[in-house]
Parts: sequence; C-alpha cells; structure tokens
Amino acid sequence: MSGIKKYFGQFTMTWPRVIFFALFTAVYTALINQVSLLKDTSFQDIAIYVDWWILFAVFIIVNCEKWWEAALKCFVFFLVSQPLIYLIEVPFLTSSQ
Repeated sequence: MSGIKKYFGQFTMTWPRVIFFALFTAVYTALINQVSLLKDTSFQDIAIYVDWWILFAVFIIVNCEKWWEAALKCFVFFLVSQPLIYLIEVPFLTSSQ
C-alpha cells in the first residue's frame, strides 16, 4: 500500500518533470506504434485506447498542490505529448496506395 501512496500523492510534480514525462510518453508511444511486429497486440494499446492517458493525467493531477496548477500541468502535458506523437510518426508513414 505504501508503494502506491508514494507515487499517487507523494511525488513532487515539477514543471521540468511534466515536460520530461510528456516527451518520454510521446516518444515511447510513437516508436512502439511503428513496430510492425507489435501490430494488433496489447503493446500498441497506448496508441489506440485512452486508458493509459487517463492514468497519466490522474498521476499528474494527484501529485500537484493546487487545482489550477494541476489543470495547467495536465494541459501542458497533453499539449506537448499528443502533437509530438504525430510529428514522430509522420516521417515513417508509408503511402497505402
């Protein structure tokens, strides 16, 4: 129980950590989505379903001191991570025609 409490509410979520977390999750998601061996497996779920992203948002929110800080950090997290996923994946896309 103490392990869960350590990460949900006891972790100091600073701005550099939010940016790093956004960069890391975006790069991981974009790269894992490009591996053709993993197509139609649960490894690519992070790129298809919203479940992991809700967990990431909750992690950021519960580790912030104030509600407005949590809202801003969560917004910045998605503002950085989601476009970055697209920007990493686009050069690797092949034409389906």
